Amino acid sequence: MYMKLKKTLKISRNMRRIFTAAGMILSCIGMTNAQTVSGTVSADGLVLPGVTVVVKGTSQGAITDFDGNYNVSADAQSTLIYSFMGYKTQEIPVAGRSKIDVVLVEDVATLGEVVVVGYGVQKKESVVAAITQIEGEALMERAGGLTNIEEALQGNLPGVTTIQGSGIPGQSDMQIFIRGQSSWNGGGQPLILVDGVPRSMTDIDMNDVEKLSVLKDASATAVFGVEGANGVILITTKRGKTGKAQLSLSVNSTIKMVSKLPEKLDSYDAIRQANSSILRELPISPIGWGDYTPMGILDKYRNPSTLEESYIYPNVNWEDELLKDFAQDYRINLSARGGGKNSKYFASLAYQTVDDIFDGAKYDSGKGYLGEYNYERFNYRSNLDFNITKTTELSVNLSGYLGIRESPANLNVVVNGLYEIAPSLYTPVYPDGLYGQYIDDGFGITNPIVSLTNTGFTTTSSFQVNTDVILKQKLDFITPGLKFQGRFSLDNNMNSQQSLTDPGGDGLENLVYRVYDGDQELILSPNGVNDFDFVVNPWRVGTSSVQNGTRSRRLLYDMSLDYSRTFAEKHNVTALFLFRRQEIARGSVFPTFRENWVSRVTYNYDNRYFIDINGAYNGSEKFGPGFRFDLFPSAAAGWTVTNEAFMDNVDWLNKLKVRGSYGLIGDDNFSGRWRYITQWQNGGSAFLVPSAYQGNGGRSPYIYYTEQSVGNPNLQWETATKYNVGAEVSLFNNLITAEFDYFGEDRDNILITGSQRAVPDWFGTAPPDFNKGKVEVRGYEIVLGADYKLGNGLNLYSDLSFTQAKDKVIERDDPALRPFYQKNEGYTIGQSRSAIPAGILTSWDDVYMSTPQINNQGQTRVGYYDVVDFDGDGIYNSSFDNAPYGYTSRPQRNWTATFGARYKGFNLSAQLYGTQNAQRSFGNRTFTNQTDLIFKQDIDYWTVDTPNNTDTQPAWRAEAATNPRDGIYDASLTRLKAISLSYNIPKKTCKKLGVKSLQVFANGNNLFVWTDLPDDREFNGGLTADSSFRGDYPTLRRFNFGFNLNF
Repeated sequence: MYMKLKKTLKISRNMRRIFTAAGMILSCIGMTNAQTVSGTVSADGLVLPGVTVVVKGTSQGAITDFDGNYNVSADAQSTLIYSFMGYKTQEIPVAGRSKIDVVLVEDVATLGEVVVVGYGVQKKESVVAAITQIEGEALMERAGGLTNIEEALQGNLPGVTTIQGSGIPGQSDMQIFIRGQSSWNGGGQPLILVDGVPRSMTDIDMNDVEKLSVLKDASATAVFGVEGANGVILITTKRGKTGKAQLSLSVNSTIKMVSKLPEKLDSYDAIRQANSSILRELPISPIGWGDYTPMGILDKYRNPSTLEESYIYPNVNWEDELLKDFAQDYRINLSARGGGKNSKYFASLAYQTVDDIFDGAKYDSGKGYLGEYNYERFNYRSNLDFNITKTTELSVNLSGYLGIRESPANLNVVVNGLYEIAPSLYTPVYPDGLYGQYIDDGFGITNPIVSLTNTGFTTTSSFQVNTDVILKQKLDFITPGLKFQGRFSLDNNMNSQQSLTDPGGDGLENLVYRVYDGDQELILSPNGVNDFDFVVNPWRVGTSSVQNGTRSRRLLYDMSLDYSRTFAEKHNVTALFLFRRQEIARGSVFPTFRENWVSRVTYNYDNRYFIDINGAYNGSEKFGPGFRFDLFPSAAAGWTVTNEAFMDNVDWLNKLKVRGSYGLIGDDNFSGRWRYITQWQNGGSAFLVPSAYQGNGGRSPYIYYTEQSVGNPNLQWETATKYNVGAEVSLFNNLITAEFDYFGEDRDNILITGSQRAVPDWFGTAPPDFNKGKVEVRGYEIVLGADYKLGNGLNLYSDLSFTQAKDKVIERDDPALRPFYQKNEGYTIGQSRSAIPAGILTSWDDVYMSTPQINNQGQTRVGYYDVVDFDGDGIYNSSFDNAPYGYTSRPQRNWTATFGARYKGFNLSAQLYGTQNAQRSFGNRTFTNQTDLIFKQDIDYWTVDTPNNTDTQPAWRAEAATNPRDGIYDASLTRLKAISLSYNIPKKTCKKLGVKSLQVFANGNNLFVWTDLPDDREFNGGLTADSSFRGDYPTLRRFNFGFNLNF
């Protein structure tokens, strides 16, 4: 907003007369027996036109002209007040002088009071919508070495819930929810806008961010139409400032380590646990006796007598073998910012490298390539503003990145070493260079070192170019305060891949294995050529090719009229009318289209009473004639009580503002296109009986057409009715601040796909989609802040926030006769269900009296859980007896507590973050494939000797579930999210160094986590297959060091 406020610096020569005339009119009103005071107002070495100069205690004054000059009549004893938005107001006594030149100083606090809203900005005091904003510098400070903005959002914005599923370098696996989820379509993810255009925020360099705003209620998001139904995140990048060129350099290095992983037992203890499980289930699985390990053999895993025995009976710590102690990332950003009367500029270049936590270099394959998951990214940005004429401004933005990601083979196989491979199976690499392999090799227990270092890798290059051309034209000649803006944006993205392949012969890897079958050694290698011994085949590099479906284009253009004017000094009116259309194309797919017509009118009386009315007329290609366009209005109102005259004597209450909003928003975020049309397909032919035509297997030569899907021409928009009531309070000279919001959303007409409908099979095909679903969301937000300054200059501050958002399905076309506890209605979206445990069976009498089960009844034994026959039909059947249990992976509550202190140039802060009412399912691979794998969280099970334990002993071969809720974890957590320490080098020292300012800092992110989860993943991510039981790339904790230098 600061840059927008300073656009008055670009006022052209035609405006000189306006400023001069206004100054003359103000200076001539009512001033008698006064002298003329003149001068020039400047800032950062450049003159400031449009500065208001007022004689204190009067309405007399002037406005500086295009060259920053002013003339005002004032008594010799008067005081002049100089004010300009974005700068600190100054009061200067005339003291008989006739010439006073003033240099204004930038007011950073005032700039922070400007809030970015949809298609514009507003002063914070006039905002009545539910909006949260954070400055780019504050986000950087709390990021602690994170490389993308999505991860940095966690815990920094009230009302925003972010959860992470994976830590793969160069790929983001985050889910973001703004005030919960109100539809089962589209995943509930918000709209992301970068400089007003829908774009990804994962590949933006954080140094380029000026502000980040989150729009949460209907009044704030209505102008974005259907895309904003789940909330909106606005990212504003930096622009040029009027003043001398500012060259800035930011450099930081990040040390990162694994946060948390499931902890395995070593070979000796794991085999003892396996032996115990085998013995306990012998009555139902006598074949397990063949898997029992005698004590004489067991002892060799802990105390091998020879080097060869240590290979035959290994005890491998797979974390040590696969992971580095730490990895290191680097990031550098160089930017230039400045401008004059006719142009302003901001340009930046950034480079970052993200290192792999897997140690591909530990075992050199000797093949000349390194197998690791690495990522490099080059960012560029150029934001230019030109004054074409005195009333015309042209802005040209060019930005993008080149990302290069290296990915060895199959990530599943690599992470298997952390989640699925027992320490007793094989030695990863032998001293002679041969690789270990299990005698019963399979996908889950394949040597991960081989996959990491000996199977080649793929290099994926991502290239993006974003272009914006924006023309702004003042239309004051029609009416003061009227402006026109036109935008044309074109974004291009594409990915190319190039693979290094390292194939062996006979479909085997290009290497030699040593395998132990008991104490018998086997050597396995691909066959040689022409009966010669095997030699390593040379690897080869393929050609780089653009991947089908990765080339995309977004074309967007809009035109708008913006009006802003103040009448009689107290009546502030703004209006916006905008037309926007966008076209999105990917690969060879037909382009998709979207069109929005937006309007907004705001009224503000004397900064006391506020009204905000919005409307969006949205168009989507997903609906047929009659339903393609629809209107979604919203309104908001506010009252700043402390600006009333009767509050003038209430000194302890600095601010009391109440506000509320209500509105409708449409949504078309469901998969598929043209669902409103019945679609046909061709293929196949009928059998001829009796067959007289034998040339086609007895089928007819005529191809028939069939109805592929039944369309519904009456498909409509999902409609979200949102409301919000809030209050803002500031006490004791802003020592304490508080905000409270209560919000709700009622979404109806939610699309239900044919496969989810309660239609009997004899309908003959999948029924058409239709709009019938309903969901409600209720919640609240509380934000508390404190800022206290001691007399010695020490500044203590804190911020606390708490958000709760609960959703409930009201209707989802559940079968009428289905039991209530198995319906979607009445429960949260994605509600999990499980059998209800009825207590541990502690004797065979308990077993005989337990609930009969339709499956695996014969394998129930002492130490298992009994289950409840919920429907009371005398037998447990999961299809009818499983009941709602727990939560989804989406937390219903989150909170943040930030504490800090500033003293002179030092700034120290710490942040805690937590979530509650969340759940994650993770299927441990304990004893998978009858291997000796067990984790520490599995050993606190019930036995006769440990009757107070509530877990059950894992089964070795038995198929029955020992605990129906095994693998369901409470995903609530508390994180030491960030600690930051920075120091601003004194100005005198900087002057000696020849620089303007220098800041050094050290911070950390995700430093510690308290949770019952086996690892630090808040949901099972989608970047790696089978992450719900095979695991994923580890999430990391980071320690970050660097400096910010301004020349």
